[in-house]
Amino acid sequence: MLEAQSTPTTLAALTNICGLHENTVRAHLEDLLRDGYLQRRRASSEGRGRPAWLWEARKPIERSPYASLASALAAVLHESSANPVRDAVAAGRAWGRELAGKQGAGEEPRVGQARSRIVEMLEDVGFAPEPDAANEHVVLTRCPLIEAANQHPDIVCGVHLGIIQGSFAEMGFDGAASTLVPFSAPGQCALHLRATNAEKNPE
Repeated sequence: MLEAQSTPTTLAALTNICGLHENTVRAHLEDLLRDGYLQRRRASSEGRGRPAWLWEARKPIERSPYASLASALAAVLHESSANPVRDAVAAGRAWGRELAGKQGAGEEPRVGQARSRIVEMLEDVGFAPEPDAANEHVVLTRCPLIEAANQHPDIVCGVHLGIIQGSFAEMGFDGAASTLVPFSAPGQCALHLRATNAEKNPE
């Protein structure tokens, strides 16, 4: 129903359209938001009281051709590794080095430039990042491997954190202080990009 709307839609309008109880519609919307199918924003304020939410469907996420492989690898790692999260982060670091290397070496970046390059890389991979002005606090609004992440979140999110650390390392920084908070809010994860190497690359 939301996909058919030409503009973002309120809960009240959706309730009128479908004829269901408002609480039922709200519950479905919250579930779809949590799973990444919808997004919402506040309507413009008109008079007193909190503005209503405006709901709209996200563009369909193209299923990664590696989704099934990622799920299988995560399952094997979960069963066979003595420390699957540690090994997942290590695999992610190797992947991150490769991804950062493909961006080209260029001049040795400063920390802020390195964060900007990582945000660009996350966009290319399919995370739909929404960074703050400094590219330090980043909201990831999509997950290219959401199926695997739902089954083995610690492992898949460990790989994603490793990607960040490996990318920083490829650019000459220690990104061990970076943090990733999976499912920090419905339909998103929170990423804090921190890196140090003051002697060679001052902030």
